[in-house]
Amino acid sequence: MSDNIELMQRFRAAAMKFIDAVDSAPHLETEVFLANVGDSMAELYSTALSLPAVEPETTDTDEAPFKTEKWDELHRSLREKIGPLDTYWTVFDFTEKQEPVEGTLAGDISEIYFDLKESLHVEEIGVPKSDVLFDWRLDFRSHWGRHLLGALTAIHHLHIE
Repeated sequence: MSDNIELMQRFRAAAMKFIDAVDSAPHLETEVFLANVGDSMAELYSTALSLPAVEPETTDTDEAPFKTEKWDELHRSLREKIGPLDTYWTVFDFTEKQEPVEGTLAGDISEIYFDLKESLHVEEIGVPKSDVLFDWRLDFRSHWGRHLLGALTAIHHLHIE
């Protein structure tokens, strides 16, 4: 479990770097903000890929309630910050031939942000480490990892340095 503790520390640090990058949005120019967010996403993705598949110790995890108004507030402020660079086209499921759908950086960043905030909160309230690791990996694989890849690809194509 000591390897997992070290990995959890690295993941927590990468998650906090992303959260801090998002929180810095009001104080930065759009291109600098997107470059910082892109950098933190790359580190977060790399670290999350290392999360091990573990069995949870318990089956009952109380998750933090999703704060719709806070999500709306962050999404709105990011949409204003990013402006015309916010929307991009993507394919939802790369394993099937599909028409492109519109994605938004503000939406993706908001989804990742609140998933990470909730995940870190679960760890803080003393949930067993195996449950925390299980949830972190599940959330990454099933939800926010897809948002991260869409947003990171869009940022990459913006050619922001």
